[in-house]
Amino acid sequence: MKLSHTGKLVGILALLALVTVGVLHYVPLTIFSVQQKPEQPPQKIYDYYIIIEENTGEVLMYVPLVVSPGDELISENNKRYRIVKVEENQAYARFVENLNLELYQDSGSQ
Repeated sequence: MKLSHTGKLVGILALLALVTVGVLHYVPLTIFSVQQKPEQPPQKIYDYYIIIEENTGEVLMYVPLVVSPGDELISENNKRYRIVKVEENQAYARFVENLNLELYQDSGSQ
């Protein structure tokens, strides 16, 4: 019994569709697997940290707090800095902007 050309074509297309679905289901699980970040070693904690301006080396302040990259501070002359790197008990801060704190002061009751 011979299959017609249409029957052969339908069979081949069905087999091709089945193989394609199987490959598309299997490929993302093997090729695009999710990679987890390696665990960071815990940071040693010091009694105080020295915050240093990144470019000039000027000591901005000493703080008895644990600092991390991304932390921000405002210096005594109203400059905002962001911590970019911590090495042992020295934190390096990058200048962000000058602040005008008068904009935030309460003008008092009138």
